[in-house]
Amino acid sequence: MGEHLYTFTDPPNQRHIDQIIETLRKGGVIALPTGTNWAFCCDATSKKGVATIRKLKPTHPKERPFSLICANISMATKYGRINQNSYRLLNRSLPGHFTVILKSSPLLPKLLKNKRTEVGIRIPKETITLEIVRQYGEPIIATSVPLDQNERPLTMGFDIHDRHGHAINITVDVGGELSGEETTIIDLSGDDIVLVRQGAGQL
Repeated sequence: MGEHLYTFTDPPNQRHIDQIIETLRKGGVIALPTGTNWAFCCDATSKKGVATIRKLKPTHPKERPFSLICANISMATKYGRINQNSYRLLNRSLPGHFTVILKSSPLLPKLLKNKRTEVGIRIPKETITLEIVRQYGEPIIATSVPLDQNERPLTMGFDIHDRHGHAINITVDVGGELSGEETTIIDLSGDDIVLVRQGAGQL
């Protein structure tokens, strides 16, 4: 059974962050709050971690890659192409409740060892998650935790731990309940801004 880790964000507990980062480096899977919902996360290069997440969320289409959580726009520009218009939009909207689809940069294939032409980027409005990724120094893979048997989102840390703690290494819980809403998806990979899905983020 994985650990249900109660922590706090103001300021973050450095010992807990070090523990989480060490788990990521070893290919472990972490459940993290991402502002509105929970996500399974792992190192972007970990085949073991990605395989575990796919087992936890078999409904995720195999042809659709997982998103990357970045600590800031500067990190995102390493792996996705952001033009001037896109930058202005992202600078106003992030961190926030959005997943942004971008054309991939030359660094993405080196990171993930595949030839993806697009990448989904998240910079969530969640202090502990951003601090983990900032100190980790690289983006981490993320996908939202699946709905329960009644097709409702899991919104509390103890819900995540009770249901998925047997298969993941750590559930990072800062207390409180998340809304369970999905992110708003914006496609910026072309010339126009395309709203793919309306979720919690408001443009």
